[in-house]
Amino acid sequence: MTRPVLDEFNRGTLDVTQASYPGRERDGAMRRHLTTLVPNGTRYCGLVVVALILTTTLAFGERFTKDVRFTGTALSSEHVSGFQGTAFVVGVPDANGNDDYAVFGITSEEQRDHPCFVKVMSENINDWSAQQELAKELCDGSPSSAELTAAYGNPHYGKRSFVTGIRVCMNDQDDRVKGFQIRGRTLSDFGTLQTLERDAPGKKGERHPPEPKDERPNCHDNWKRWALCPKDDQIATAVVLHFGAGTQPRSLIGIGLQCRTIQEPAPVTGTPF
Repeated sequence: MTRPVLDEFNRGTLDVTQASYPGRERDGAMRRHLTTLVPNGTRYCGLVVVALILTTTLAFGERFTKDVRFTGTALSSEHVSGFQGTAFVVGVPDANGNDDYAVFGITSEEQRDHPCFVKVMSENINDWSAQQELAKELCDGSPSSAELTAAYGNPHYGKRSFVTGIRVCMNDQDDRVKGFQIRGRTLSDFGTLQTLERDAPGKKGERHPPEPKDERPNCHDNWKRWALCPKDDQIATAVVLHFGAGTQPRSLIGIGLQCRTIQEPAPVTGTPF
């Protein structure tokens, strides 16, 4: 079942397709995503991967001069921005082949002042029109706040601009995330990572910031240290969300990243004409 929508990041008219997976349920009233347990064997205790993926594609996908691939396994950021809690992985940390996706943004919503719903936005690294949104929710009913969003959306940033770092702002009690800020780089048409591309200065000489952020009034400039991809040739493929204990609604208290290395494109060989 598909329905046309206009993507909020100005990426064109999209067909939103909801994928279904065996054993995974859907909350029909809220259209939110439930979770399933991940087998033991990861570095996180009780990791949970979001179960449902919303994939959006343009009618005519746009590919680039040089396709790129990830190499190696996903590596975790050295630090968590904020505080550690119950960890949930949201994203596609170890995709292969044409299913290589990377993170370009994050949003959250609150219920009764608790940041209990978080959505991670990803994009195919070889087709900017192929996007998916994955979410984790620990609310007790529908979140009712405005969205908090930090993302590299077109047309303000170059196509294939992805997250390499993230940090959070906490409330005064250090028990609820009240702001996001991201850091990133852009994949060139030829498959190499370069400095983040931004739009040209407008009439007033303004440009969108290289590290966009969004915060709620009770952030109070209480920013925590960055969670960064371990290597310069990596971009984030998943976000590790840390939630506090207790009954729902449970609050987001920290964020980490899982990152993968971009494989260098093969050099062009042959005799020039």
